[in-house]
Amino acid sequence: MAIGFGRSMISSDMVLLWRDSNDGHTIVSQRKTSVFSMPTVVSNPPRVATALDYRATSNSSAVTLSFSVPSITDTRQDLIWAWSSDQPSGNTPDATIVQHDDEGNFVLSLTNLQFTDDSSTPTTTTTPTGGSSGSSSSSSPLTHYQKVFAAHGILMTLAFLVFLPFGALQARLLRTSVEGKWWFGAHWIIQWPLTAILIIVGFALAVDEVGDLRTGHLNSTHKKWGLVIVLLYVVQCMLGGVIHHFKPARATGRPPQNYFHAILGITIIALSFWQVHTGFDIEWESIGGEPVSKSIRAWWTAWIVIIPLMYVAGLALLPRQYRREREQRTANAAKLQPTYALRETSYRD
Repeated sequence: MAIGFGRSMISSDMVLLWRDSNDGHTIVSQRKTSVFSMPTVVSNPPRVATALDYRATSNSSAVTLSFSVPSITDTRQDLIWAWSSDQPSGNTPDATIVQHDDEGNFVLSLTNLQFTDDSSTPTTTTTPTGGSSGSSSSSSPLTHYQKVFAAHGILMTLAFLVFLPFGALQARLLRTSVEGKWWFGAHWIIQWPLTAILIIVGFALAVDEVGDLRTGHLNSTHKKWGLVIVLLYVVQCMLGGVIHHFKPARATGRPPQNYFHAILGITIIALSFWQVHTGFDIEWESIGGEPVSKSIRAWWTAWIVIIPLMYVAGLALLPRQYRREREQRTANAAKLQPTYALRETSYRD
């Protein structure tokens, strides 16, 4: 079993315990890691752990291992835990260990310590990481990889929940109310160069950091759907280019690809709302991040209502749009009609 002092396996000081296979005493191994792989032994840990063999028990249903470390002055302690049913390779602190069977995290509140009569050992209250610890202590500083993933989240949120909806809305609302085709230029610039830059940088940050941490690129729902949404965005941009550059010469109505382009765009934005939510609600906390603030959740909730309402309001302009498109098709067809000129010819016998 293992206990770590922190919110994630990365960069947390860990205490690993197992029973010696020869005499049954508790082996203590203090380790640390900078990636999601087997932690290595720390020769000089900041707090030295001592096994409490007198408190270790073992029976047919459970094994209890105990240790102590010097106390701290904080009123809150973030902790992680893990256990494995496989015995380490040996009875020394540097023995090889296998990946854990289960893991989790919790918060230890040290505000109301109570000592038992028999051992003068303090008992404490634990609180799940997702809840409030009741402590007035401030949030812990972000680690390097948490900063990278936070930047990834910000960039992708701007791309998929701000720029993409804005580009779609300005096209929907302005194409029939403003003369000229400048709405298309704005639509193209927002949806392709500006948004693409944010997506490329944000996506690259996540892929690179996941590679460094060796956590697996497609081992969670958020990562899998993130790749799907990015690929759908690429398809959407290519489809937009096809629609713009390859127009039917004698179209009698709106081409089917135009409708598919609109439906795909709505689908991407809808999936993005869900994807952002899984990012800050599940993925962020899985790497040890503290729960996001209520203001972020409130913005997401308001945004998921405002954007659809604005788009639905823009659908009221569809009749005017279709009328203009019919007029344009009629004008284009007239230009393609052949013209005939009669020339008077005189004949003589």
